[in-house]
Amino acid sequence: MNSLLSLVDDALSDPTACARAVRAAGGRVIGFVGTDVPVELIVAADAFPLLLPAQATHRPALRAAAYLEPSFAPLERSIAEQWLGGEFDFVESVVFTRAADSAQRLYYYLCELQRRKLCDGPVPLLYDLAKIPRASSADYAQLATSRLAQALGSDAGRVRTGIEIRNHRRELLRRLQGLRQQPAAPNGTVVERVQRAADRCHAGQFDQALTAWLNLPRPAHSGPRLILAGSAPPDARLHEAVEQAGGLVIAEWGDHALTRLGAPIDCGSDPIKALSSHYHTLPHGPRMFADCAAGLFELVRSGAADGVIFWLLEEEEALVWDLPQQQRALRERCIPMLTLARCRWDIDEAALAAVRDFAAELGKRA
Repeated sequence: MNSLLSLVDDALSDPTACARAVRAAGGRVIGFVGTDVPVELIVAADAFPLLLPAQATHRPALRAAAYLEPSFAPLERSIAEQWLGGEFDFVESVVFTRAADSAQRLYYYLCELQRRKLCDGPVPLLYDLAKIPRASSADYAQLATSRLAQALGSDAGRVRTGIEIRNHRRELLRRLQGLRQQPAAPNGTVVERVQRAADRCHAGQFDQALTAWLNLPRPAHSGPRLILAGSAPPDARLHEAVEQAGGLVIAEWGDHALTRLGAPIDCGSDPIKALSSHYHTLPHGPRMFADCAAGLFELVRSGAADGVIFWLLEEEEALVWDLPQQQRALRERCIPMLTLARCRWDIDEAALAAVRDFAAELGKRA
């Protein structure tokens, strides 16, 4: 059996390798972009679900710049660059979520580029998810889920199986997050790499390796415990900077959190309805309806965190609206915080130095 860290290293060095191997063997590969995409339906379509990766940060998105405005988030810009370069031609279709602005806009742009025969690539599909907490929105979400299942060719009899497989992943990630809140917490840099590689590996192989890794003994950590909130970073360098100063990231708050898949789904008698209800109410994503300040403070409290680092991209259009309320909630409770806003996607040295200094200062107070 491959060790978890070997699987992670392979997946991050070549994020589409597993998916390409499936396609070369005659299998189907369906990509997805966004936290709110029901991967269960991709599994039910007997396809390999591939979370489309961002390309190495030093590669300029020259092709994408011809069509995308600067306001596009770097992740979607990188995906567009690879798409236009033919790097996803082996993928059959890609599901974009309506619940994230950049992902939704990229869907429309790619559809128009294909219509005008300016690019090829997979068939773009939109999961037209509405997340407003009212009955009409819930009904619309169920209709959107049914339509996506039909577009993907999901086997109705396998939807329940897809839910069971994804529920197993949910349980493992929740267990991992629980371990991070203990004194003998796993290394934050490793955890970040694990979560980023998860949806680029064969699910069964990855979950088996993760199960074994979770059972390994670990030493207790005595330095400051931090939460990383805001935009999802492209790699583990923020976590590494914390560790270089003797600290440890014990949780993330945002779409890069281990809890981003939500609680296990009870599919009951109607798996499609259960799926739509789950994604309609999932408290993650930029269009969620939840008290972000209260949620962040509860994470601080339950993890006995010593401070919070906010890292927000220059192009961030949604999470910045929650920042003042979150800062106020932390300030009222005397919880130290570092706010890094309008940051570069490639994480410059100034940001890393600020993170190291913040973690080091917290260590002196301990």
